[in-house]
Amino acid sequence: MKRLSVLLCASLAWLIAAAQTGRDTTIIVNQQRIVVTTHKGETHVAVYDSTDNQLLKTRETVFANQQEVERVYVTSPFLPSTYTRAAALAPILPTVWYAYTSTDSKIGSDANSSSGLHTRGSGSSEVGVTIFEGITPLTDRGRWGQLGFSMGAQTYYTWMHFQPGALLQGEGSHVSFTPAASAASTNRLSYGGVRIPLMLSWQIAPENMASQIAIGISADMRTRGKYRFTPADMGDPIERNVRLKPFGLNLETVVCFGPLAITGRVGLLPIFQTTTGKKAYTSSIGIGINMGQLFRRR
Repeated sequence: MKRLSVLLCASLAWLIAAAQTGRDTTIIVNQQRIVVTTHKGETHVAVYDSTDNQLLKTRETVFANQQEVERVYVTSPFLPSTYTRAAALAPILPTVWYAYTSTDSKIGSDANSSSGLHTRGSGSSEVGVTIFEGITPLTDRGRWGQLGFSMGAQTYYTWMHFQPGALLQGEGSHVSFTPAASAASTNRLSYGGVRIPLMLSWQIAPENMASQIAIGISADMRTRGKYRFTPADMGDPIERNVRLKPFGLNLETVVCFGPLAITGRVGLLPIFQTTTGKKAYTSSIGIGINMGQLFRRR
């Protein structure tokens, strides 16, 4: 009887301790196990699949002290796939892209040679890489999609081609054009830079291969331009550095169909100004691949 009393007391003490620490509540939905745990005043929810593997988090909601705290996870196309798949929304910015560029004295125009800047569209292009992207939802996922905000960091390189008979001269913070003694086989200005895009996106089916459209602005930080003029008659080439406007501002748009991204960009600030007062604005349309979409959980 004494042993039984000791056993009952020990069992009662264990039950009281278990009641104080709380118990897990398990719910089975569509062959997935949802476990609700209460610990130190906080309620956590975890989801497991049919093989008892815990599913990766896209968003986590913690309830504590009568407050609801939402945690959002960030992604980058260069992070391991386990982290990339943890993003609640699909990445927007293309990981790599190639774009056709044009330059004109008016914002958004594509006149090229008729602009007085002696540029030509043939061969003018841009290539770039997105090195980081962070994205967070602004609304809950609804029937027609979800609104999100994206910020990224990109690096790019641009080639701007000019008419064969125009020789570019750098004069301080301005440039000028003079007739060349002979036509050129190569007449181009090249430069690189870093771009910071800020985008609002609307995404459909973000849990799979998302279709999405985004619009926003981006800030450019450019290097100095490198100019090269190579005469077609095999004369000595002319090479010089050209001072460009170091900062730029663009209007951006991206349309994605799964991993395929179509981009559009319009420069709102000039890249350089001529001695005659002409201002050069760039615009581009391109195509890219979104690697983050290829490695998302399906």
